[in-house]
Amino acid sequence: MRYREFGSTGLTVSEIGLGAWQLGNRKDWNGPDEAESLAIVGAALDAGVTFFDTAPGYADGHSERLLGLALRGHRDRAVLCTKFGHTPEGTDFSTGALRGSIERSLRRLGTDVLDIVLMHSPPPELCDGGLVPHYGILEDLKRNGLIRAYGASLDWPQDIDMVLATTDSKALEVYLSAFHQETWEATERAGAAGAGSVVKVALESGWLTGRYDASSTFVGVRSRWTPPEVRRRAALTARFLELVPEGWTPVQTALRFVLANSGVSTVIPGTRNIAQLTANLEAADGDLPADTLAALRALFAKEIAGDPLPW
Repeated sequence: MRYREFGSTGLTVSEIGLGAWQLGNRKDWNGPDEAESLAIVGAALDAGVTFFDTAPGYADGHSERLLGLALRGHRDRAVLCTKFGHTPEGTDFSTGALRGSIERSLRRLGTDVLDIVLMHSPPPELCDGGLVPHYGILEDLKRNGLIRAYGASLDWPQDIDMVLATTDSKALEVYLSAFHQETWEATERAGAAGAGSVVKVALESGWLTGRYDASSTFVGVRSRWTPPEVRRRAALTARFLELVPEGWTPVQTALRFVLANSGVSTVIPGTRNIAQLTANLEAADGDLPADTLAALRALFAKEIAGDPLPW
């Protein structure tokens, strides 16, 4: 495992982290049960993973609870990131809900301090400078020792730039992948400004593993894609697979691609079982060949830029 500084926060994180949306999440992801969830986190720790990402709304709070249980006795080895806005009870981005949400996350995670708290994909009207009051509360919580860093989970470059321009945020979670490079330059700007960035959806919900093609059918959250979107994604996936370097896996290629961005601190591929964790961890060493990086940048510029793929 290799490690990177998380911006100017003083935190150090593993390049490959663990996205915990799936832990205990039988409803959305047919995720692992409690025993397997604990085993996944334990195996990640054994492999040198130090960054763990969760949220109150994941598995109706069970993700936080399971993560806290798995990290009991190992808290000093973990950088914990959770979020605000989507909860087991529903969506609430009001300033009055912020402190209580963080206090509940602290209890579920069994810790006295949260390393990172992120506004969880806030609605557009709040991204446009409307979250400044929230960040004042977060700054107070930081001064009081309940959190170490704060920021937002975002999908688009204009939102990243807005958060950097209007707040003292030093933590971001960004949607960045071979198929979603719109945030590439903004993520580099964030890094230059001292903000650490966590990459989400780097595997495009499984497409960049090579698992799906035009004949694939989907249930649950993946059923969001229309037939034309499936066909387009399948064609792009075929092009992506042609660019995978000899001796590399598609997962390695997809994860090392985002880690080639100078602003990225860690990437959090989701993991439903130990086999997926092992596949993700294969990207823990080695750098993507420069010609592959250039080819993937060119693929996006030619086939996707200006016509984004719906998530």
